[in-house]
Amino acid sequence: MNAPAPASTDPIFIGGMFKSGTSLVRAMLGQHPAIASGLETNWFELDFATGTGHGGASIESLVAQLAGFYGEDPAAAAAMAGRRSAEEFLDLFMAAHTPRVGKRRWAEKTPGNATVADRIFARWPNAKLVHVVRDPRDTFVSLRQAGKWGTIDAFGDRWMAVFGALERFRTAGIVTPANTLEVRYEALVAQPESVMRPLLAFLGEEWDPVVAQFQGQPDDHQRVLAATGKDSTTLAALAKPLHRDRVGIRGVLSSIEADDLRAYITSRGLGTAYMKVLGETLAIDLWTQKLR
Repeated sequence: MNAPAPASTDPIFIGGMFKSGTSLVRAMLGQHPAIASGLETNWFELDFATGTGHGGASIESLVAQLAGFYGEDPAAAAAMAGRRSAEEFLDLFMAAHTPRVGKRRWAEKTPGNATVADRIFARWPNAKLVHVVRDPRDTFVSLRQAGKWGTIDAFGDRWMAVFGALERFRTAGIVTPANTLEVRYEALVAQPESVMRPLLAFLGEEWDPVVAQFQGQPDDHQRVLAATGKDSTTLAALAKPLHRDRVGIRGVLSSIEADDLRAYITSRGLGTAYMKVLGETLAIDLWTQKLR
């Protein structure tokens, strides 16, 4: 892993609410012959002034972990950790990794990318942001099953952090139809090609049917488990072929919980955005029923 110049190609950033399908989009895009797309880096949490990053861990330990995740030389990655900013580190790290795996363009998936679009487009003006959206009721159930943010207010606050940030970025003209595309998880699962074709067109890449033929990626799950000792439920699911059993799990929510979730987000000023997502879910449900 030499010390290369920053990548000359325009990067792709994937973000969205946790458990919304960002990992699936990342994995499917990574099957394209031109796109290198590895595990999330949490790059925007790297604070070189304090020497800390995700979860308060040291930058040194996080960079070593990233090197393991990406199969790169830890010493070379560590040499990049003296950079002035997280953006510069990510640029150098991905510019080194991308050609090594035979690709010419890189994609980075961390859910919080959706909340730092201002930083993304300030550093990479020609970047593309892919916002993955899933029915918030399904997302809530999925997170609760994983033991994370299982209360209405905890989930609602995090959902609003993502959608609220994007609303502000749109108002400010930072996020536009030219640089950001919304991808619906339910449609991707039901008809992968119908989602991946327009996504690749948005990214300016040629269509390749391999991106719509996902059979699972067990290596990522094993790599993270070996490096961290933690069993990621997301990566465990990603190890399996594409399946529809995670769509519609909102059915286990009581009507009271569903109403409370909607009321909580509405009370915080994002009711219109929330109802828009639910309306899109209904349209996708009707569309998928016709496909059967």
